[in-house]
Amino acid sequence: MSGSSITVSEASPLAEQPSIFRNRNFLLLWGAALLSSFGISFFLFTQSWYVVHELRLEASLGVLYVAASIPRLVFMIVSGTVADRFSRTKLMFLSDFTRGVLLTGLVCWFFFGDISLWTFVGFAFAFGILDAFFWAAEGAVLPSIISRDQLTRGNSVIQMTNQTSFILAPMVAGIFVSFGSYVLVFTVTALMLFTGSLLIFLMKVDEEKRAGGEEEAFWASFKAGVRYVKNSRVLSLIIGMSILLNLFMVGPMTMGLPLFVKQRLNGTALDFSFLEAGLAVGMLLGSVVIGILNLKRRRGKTSLRALMAAGAAFFALSFTEGVWFSLVCLVVFGCSLSICNIPVISVLQSFIEEKMMGRVMGLVSLASMGLVPVSYGVTSLILAAGVPIHQIMAGGSVLVTLYVLFVYVRFKELRELD
Repeated sequence: MSGSSITVSEASPLAEQPSIFRNRNFLLLWGAALLSSFGISFFLFTQSWYVVHELRLEASLGVLYVAASIPRLVFMIVSGTVADRFSRTKLMFLSDFTRGVLLTGLVCWFFFGDISLWTFVGFAFAFGILDAFFWAAEGAVLPSIISRDQLTRGNSVIQMTNQTSFILAPMVAGIFVSFGSYVLVFTVTALMLFTGSLLIFLMKVDEEKRAGGEEEAFWASFKAGVRYVKNSRVLSLIIGMSILLNLFMVGPMTMGLPLFVKQRLNGTALDFSFLEAGLAVGMLLGSVVIGILNLKRRRGKTSLRALMAAGAAFFALSFTEGVWFSLVCLVVFGCSLSICNIPVISVLQSFIEEKMMGRVMGLVSLASMGLVPVSYGVTSLILAAGVPIHQIMAGGSVLVTLYVLFVYVRFKELRELD
């Protein structure tokens, strides 16, 4: 691979690609992703509500987030290497199955022991580790089961599933808690994860022994993946943009939105819920649009322009003083993020060498999801220095937008990436 660019070779011409919805392996993966994302959303919502409503430890919610985030961040560093050395479907199966076993244990704990904050801290820690391996394996296995021309549509379907669960799962879990019990919710969650693991087990994926397996030392294999990324300017630029996006926009938005609603909008908890829903709906709409279009050309240009649009929407949001205009900004922001992310992931999956897929997707996940806790810490320090949240949001959006504009003008290989 050259140090300046990556050339994406054309796929073998086929008269007509069968629909991904007629692909048994994809349907099984989609079902597993649906059950896993709903199950995890159920768990996160219910544990948070239990800590706030039953234990009355609102101020300790941050401990749960830290307990899940730190192991996820640490293990994301090596999860891709593990995914390249072992069966990716087995990693996904073990991740979902183990989480199901843990939740079964939690249900028993409700019957035989006292639930405390530290109970959930321990479960959050374990879930953080398992999340890291599941995400790396899921991103690496998709190119093995569908054709390259269908990666954009396949990723959009998976993304739509995740966004739908983010919107619907808390509402359903809330109904279960209100009219049932915590035991019922955790039991249903465990059943979801067990069923998801069964669907993964039923997948028939040809996973050949990959280079970098047992004959190569683990850390040598990990370093080879890092060198692979460093030697590709396209990969380095994409990961760099992902780091900036999540450090200076996604992190401040996720952590600062409640403060923004309170300090800038003088809003209520209902206003906050509307804005969160607007963001999720925007991301869902973007996923639907990309899935319908199934972009196969100019994906680099599309992603860069969408990221600049996201930066503009986030900048506009930071100066709004009304709930409804803020809602519009967040819908546009979420939609632009999906239109940016899905084509980029798809094009990466189409040209990365199969033996390196897990390591590269693991590093991409680390740059995107893994570094959000770091952004929380940076945002907290800036807030502690007396900088208002809307100024932090505006500064982050300007920084990211200027960098993307620079990349768009300066690096032709990324702009013309197909």
